[in-house]
Amino acid sequence: MKSLFTKLSFLLTASFISLALCGQSTSGQNAQEKEIRRNVERWQQAYNSKDGQQLAPLYTEDAVYISSHVEGLVAEGRDKVIANFQRGMSGGGHIDAIEIVSMDASCDLVSLHCRYQATNSGVTVSGRNLLVLKRVNNQWLIARHMTVVN
Repeated sequence: MKSLFTKLSFLLTASFISLALCGQSTSGQNAQEKEIRRNVERWQQAYNSKDGQQLAPLYTEDAVYISSHVEGLVAEGRDKVIANFQRGMSGGGHIDAIEIVSMDASCDLVSLHCRYQATNSGVTVSGRNLLVLKRVNNQWLIARHMTVVN
């Protein structure tokens, strides 16, 4: 029992130290989570707008997108990432739902594991996304985005 208490104390202390080093309180962490969730909603709305340029402000300049939907499996750089999504949008792509399964944060990086459902040219598909967001000028931007279709 003492060992379990010691381990729990260590984990709690490490968590509070991590928050302090990142300059966030627990309420700041909750605000960060809400902001990340709003960004995911903005991404879905931007994609469904059929205008790829609405996605551009959500990605870093050096963003990377990894997917079997991309020639060579990788699109490197925001312009290529957006061009890839524009092809999907123009081809009838629509994101029906995105669910955040898990979120892990560490100072200026957040990783998200998401489930999604999309309708592409009348065919419904589902899959998974892994996103790494990076805080740039106090804004959360997608630096890495990987998609796997079920």
